[in-house]
Amino acid sequence: MKIFYKGKKGSWSSSSVPSGKGNRLELRWNDWDDYGYGTTFATVCRIDKKDVELGNIKLLIEGHKTTRSVLDDLLKEGWDGEFPIPNANYLSVPNEITFYQQIMSQLGEEAARETAIKLRDASYSVEIQQDPKAKELADSEGFHSSLQRERGSMKAYADGAKVFQSEELTVSDFSFNFLGLQDENVKLDFKFSDEHSILPHDINVLIGPNGIGKSQLLHKMVGAWLNPEQDSHNKFEPRPSLSQLVVVSYSPFETFPVDLAGREITDENIYRYFGFRGRSPITQGTSKRFGSIRLAHTFPKKNAATALLECLENDQRFQSVPELGSKLETLANVVLSAFEFDHAAVRLEGVADLNEISRGSKTFLQKVRSLSDGEPDGCYFVPLTAKYLTKIDAELVRKYMSADDGIIFFRDGKQIRLSSGQRLFAYIVINILGAIRRNSLILVDEPELFLHPTLEIQFVSMLKSVLKRFSSKAVLATHSVVTVREVPEDCVHVFQRDEIGELHLVKPPFQTFGGDHQRISSYVFGDNSVSKPFEEWIDEKLKEYGSAEALLEKLSGQLNEEITIDILAKAKDLD
Repeated sequence: MKIFYKGKKGSWSSSSVPSGKGNRLELRWNDWDDYGYGTTFATVCRIDKKDVELGNIKLLIEGHKTTRSVLDDLLKEGWDGEFPIPNANYLSVPNEITFYQQIMSQLGEEAARETAIKLRDASYSVEIQQDPKAKELADSEGFHSSLQRERGSMKAYADGAKVFQSEELTVSDFSFNFLGLQDENVKLDFKFSDEHSILPHDINVLIGPNGIGKSQLLHKMVGAWLNPEQDSHNKFEPRPSLSQLVVVSYSPFETFPVDLAGREITDENIYRYFGFRGRSPITQGTSKRFGSIRLAHTFPKKNAATALLECLENDQRFQSVPELGSKLETLANVVLSAFEFDHAAVRLEGVADLNEISRGSKTFLQKVRSLSDGEPDGCYFVPLTAKYLTKIDAELVRKYMSADDGIIFFRDGKQIRLSSGQRLFAYIVINILGAIRRNSLILVDEPELFLHPTLEIQFVSMLKSVLKRFSSKAVLATHSVVTVREVPEDCVHVFQRDEIGELHLVKPPFQTFGGDHQRISSYVFGDNSVSKPFEEWIDEKLKEYGSAEALLEKLSGQLNEEITIDILAKAKDLD
């Protein structure tokens, strides 16, 4: 594959179609200022006459801060713009680790290696070629200040060579050091793998009584992820091999950052948030750059509709890389565990020509019209499902989509009415799938808030399936014993406070995976020392009837075996 830079003629705002024949990759000129560096280039790529979205790439030339100026000067001196760059020591890092995976899946490993060599990919040059000049440049201030400023680029440099070495890309164990509520230093060792055990380690659970600091810990992790240099007391060790952080919290009282507004960053997806909070639209005539943050029930609906479209866009982009795609298929399989449906659709408004959105597919057009019967002119329900993956123009759907209407589920051509628990379960599934990419960390704060026990189990099952597919991990802050039973004891972190109020993190001294509810609850919450209402009732009735036999006779046929044993045991204690 040939690689070119065309200067301002090939600016990021110009046509997305690379000029020339054959398989081509072009770096596009732009004026992005990265804190004094100009190293970022958009890319456009054509493989087998199809556009392939690879994402941005950063390129640093030794001795220079603004790469585009150096390349422009070379063009003026007669360089034809084809890589490699002549007479220069340079390194590049893509914004996403999928950059070379996509090339490899469509053109083969040799073509991907050739591309990495021409672009002098930093991970390939340092780790595989072990080029001393590349290593020296990778140790420079410019490389760390510009090419390693963003999490996706960090991941691409740290693990990019593994793409060419057929190694699994995964999230390794890491620790998080933080200050407790008494300003005590606490260390939490997350366990995401165990070579000696086949038990699932993709999920770690934080559990303990209310007010002990579980949710605060998640907030501190987000702060350390977004501002690693600003707080030396709350930090990851070592730096996690993650590509993004996704937060799911539907508590009305949480205060996680809702977005990356105001941050100068090219990869806006290194942090995603889903909950009841979001930004208001900016009204006309205001001088504000960003809307104010508010609490509203419309945000989950809007986020879910947008996330469903992102699933479609992801699957269209990664059709040739199965391990990165199939989000819509995964979504259908997971949500079907909660309720039956045929189509998940979004509502479009103001559509002038439906044929454009359907890419001329008569079958898809017929389905859209049948679902939209009774809708006003220009309004349609468009099913975003794996069946119609290649039939939908995602860009036009985004243009006309009424996200505030959320997602509409259909069965047998009719809209389904969902319970609040079913709807929230679907929203959580769709949000996570829409946002997740390989090597993500998902933080979920109290997932049990709006889910009944069956949906809790289905949620954990869903999470395990999605995490495995995308080589990602999750941390759940919860009070739910149902959730704890789904992970092994070395992934369970119990929050306890001593007599002076300092926090201690301990692991259960028994296997929690598939464990006994009562045993887990008693250990975590200490409820053996708390009298249950039914136990108080038994004490009262034993005194009233005088003996266990008399009470059991009175309750004949109304008790289960556990309460019968409790009555006999309490009567013995009273004797």
